[in-house]
Amino acid sequence: MNLKEKLKKSVSDEERRKNLRYGSYSFAVTAIVILLVVVVNLVAGQLPASAMELDASTEKLYSIGDETKELVGNLEKDVELYYIVTGGNENDLISKLVDRYGELSSHLTVEKIDPDLHPEFASQYTDEELADNSVIVVCGDKSKVVSYSDMYGSSYYNDEFDGEGQLTSAISYVTSEETMKIYQLTGHQEQELGGNFTDALTKNNITVEDLSLVTMESVPEDAAALIICSPQKDFSSEETEKILNYLQNGGKVLLFTDYTVDEMENLGRVLENYGLKKDSGIVMEGDANHYTQLGPNAFLPEISTESAYASSLSADAYVLVQNAQAIREIESYRDSLEIQPILSTTESGYIKQVEDGRISLTQEDGDETGSFRVGVSVTEEVENGETQLVYFSSSTLVNDDYDELVMNGNTELLTNVITELCGIDAGQAISIPAKSLSVNYLSYTQQSAVFWRTVVMILIPGAFLAAGFVIWIRRRKQ
Repeated sequence: MNLKEKLKKSVSDEERRKNLRYGSYSFAVTAIVILLVVVVNLVAGQLPASAMELDASTEKLYSIGDETKELVGNLEKDVELYYIVTGGNENDLISKLVDRYGELSSHLTVEKIDPDLHPEFASQYTDEELADNSVIVVCGDKSKVVSYSDMYGSSYYNDEFDGEGQLTSAISYVTSEETMKIYQLTGHQEQELGGNFTDALTKNNITVEDLSLVTMESVPEDAAALIICSPQKDFSSEETEKILNYLQNGGKVLLFTDYTVDEMENLGRVLENYGLKKDSGIVMEGDANHYTQLGPNAFLPEISTESAYASSLSADAYVLVQNAQAIREIESYRDSLEIQPILSTTESGYIKQVEDGRISLTQEDGDETGSFRVGVSVTEEVENGETQLVYFSSSTLVNDDYDELVMNGNTELLTNVITELCGIDAGQAISIPAKSLSVNYLSYTQQSAVFWRTVVMILIPGAFLAAGFVIWIRRRKQ
């Protein structure tokens, strides 16, 4: 073998050794990467879904709020969530939601039940035939069914998902010792309570029953509170005495009134006994930043942060009322009464009187001006506890249409009020609103509407015209 061939063979052997080393190195790196991927997947498989999935939905449909986390995290009793669904028919939202409940506490377990495999299971808890994606919440001997239709509903403006609110309410119900009962006065053409408010009551496990004081000797002893919602006819003298007797013995009353042509003397007696009276005119808001396009009589009142009923409202919460009347204090009342504002106009408020069934919305000379209360609370220490009267001079607070315009701000306020009246601890109160499945509508005041109308219809087109004119001038000079 000559020298040239020896050199060629030597180079070839060296290349083979290099290729072998590189191949071994590549194999080792590949093996390590595969091993790491397997380990990462095994670890990830043990992590909860909430840690592995990002909720990018605007309404956080797949997320659970702090209110639920606190209630479930503090459970001391064992709770079971039975997810009733036929295999393959799982609803994505509900399926992930119940799984996330199971991650919140060792006292809460989730089990999927296929009705085809266990046809008699649901009959232990209900006589109704449950639709797929319903949930049965159980704690000991207490149970509550949250049906698919309870979680999916619709409001005036959009479709909604109320899974978290309904499930958390059910957990609160089965773990609580008692259910609150409130009564709604009837017999005077009262206004019906809106669906949003009644749903909030249900979530707090508060039942509502009608009450006629014509047939009852008194307000029942099991009444946690009494709601009087905008009576159109006055109380009888006997009914008035029963209401006053209830209040004087530590009763709790939530009262709404509206403008009526007829004067209600007996209703006035109840108010005067607690240091109040209502004005005959309609309150207007003169500050365009506080009233809506419905007019100055439909306004966003200022919310008193000193009131126990409003202090815990969300920072961005708004309340909307229309055709309210000014609530005034009478000249002289008992020193034991403590009267506090809840809702008021700004200092730009004014009052318009109704004449021949008509009212002008425009402020004129001679109109009374200033800040006017449209929501107040009265408390009084009595022998049997504490009397509480919360009074709003417009029933639009319980109207769903108005509530939707302020993103359920009215319901949030009323939920705070009723849970306070019923003595429900603030940490136990359920105020989880349904989550929108469609477009959210923007609430804006008259002033903001004028501003954006000016920007969109004048400033932006004007800017384009000005830019076009400048370009045209420059081209002409070229």
